[in-house]
Amino acid sequence: MGAGDAGPFSAPYLPLWIAGEILGRVRADLAPALLEAGAVAEADLGLALRDTGFTSPRRSRLLQGLAVQLRNRGLIADWRNELCSVLDASGEEVARCERGAFRTLGIQNRAVHVNGYLADGRVWVARRSQLKRADPGMLDNVAAGGVSAGESLRACAMRELWEEAGVPRALASRVDFPGMSIRSVRETRFGLHDELVIVADVALPDSFVPLGRDGEVEHFICMRRDEVEKALERREFTVEAGLSMREFLDRTRPVR
Repeated sequence: MGAGDAGPFSAPYLPLWIAGEILGRVRADLAPALLEAGAVAEADLGLALRDTGFTSPRRSRLLQGLAVQLRNRGLIADWRNELCSVLDASGEEVARCERGAFRTLGIQNRAVHVNGYLADGRVWVARRSQLKRADPGMLDNVAAGGVSAGESLRACAMRELWEEAGVPRALASRVDFPGMSIRSVRETRFGLHDELVIVADVALPDSFVPLGRDGEVEHFICMRRDEVEKALERREFTVEAGLSMREFLDRTRPVR
């Protein structure tokens, strides 16, 4: 097993083979914990899940068992009790695993980020709750959230719009996907946050005012485009929300 490559990061990372492909990256100093758990073995180029010949359900049980052991060792920062899909290079699901383990294992997750806009160009922006573990008090899209295992992108967007902003189904069903996905990779406490930001838009009527239902949003702000631009310049948005908002503003820029 090699020492790993720090690349643009502050620590070296080892590739993690799952279903015969490199689908994760593990911080080198955490490798002993994974090896001791028994579900992972040393490989020529890093680490490999012991899943040769496994079906997806069996691989999921193995991976979930590893996640539980990592949690018991205090190596998962945020356990969600939510399963997300581990996808291979072709986008096929090869396993399901606790969402909180994705960062420790460096597996790419998917999240839908919805930009809610009005006909006059203003945008609804959420101020994250001060109680949020990640990025408290920062600006966010009107709704955003990880795609659960077996959930369609549209179902995810509609669920998050209702839970986070109180957008009723009749309005949420109008959500549109412009076909833009942005990859965001950054270091976190125990590993890599590797997220595919899937951009979505929803047109909201002037009469609608978002209202948080799950406690994740402190309040909502209706901002002009120039106000959003300034907030982006000041880095007041979370990383992924900023990427989604930047793409939306550039794509919908008025033609002069």
